[in-house]
Amino acid sequence: MLTRLHVLVVDDMEVMRSMVNSCLKEIGVTHITMCSNGDSAWRTLAGTSIDVIICDWDMPGKSGLELLNLVRSSDQHKTIPFLMLTATTEKERVADAVKAGVNDYLAKPFQSKELEYRVVKLLRKVKQ
Repeated sequence: MLTRLHVLVVDDMEVMRSMVNSCLKEIGVTHITMCSNGDSAWRTLAGTSIDVIICDWDMPGKSGLELLNLVRSSDQHKTIPFLMLTATTEKERVADAVKAGVNDYLAKPFQSKELEYRVVKLLRKVKQ
């Protein structure tokens, strides 16, 4: 089932995109689209069917929270599971993301297994 899903990875750091990409491939995800900022991710969503979004918070252009708000306000995309990645674990930021409709939140740095667990959990929601 994971091989049929399409995941959008959004992070301005190439090293993070690569790490997330590797983790997704390890668990069987083969359709992965990478974007380096929220603006390009939003444009990608307009033309691609996406099942899960994994997005960094702090990026140039649209932030992860801004992208999340756009996704949640869009009739076409509002139900896409959204995993927010960030180096900041401030309670206010977590609360803002939850209020905006994030499905899960993962603080950087993280272990590959932690990302895998959270992604599989989100992907299982898509399967149901």
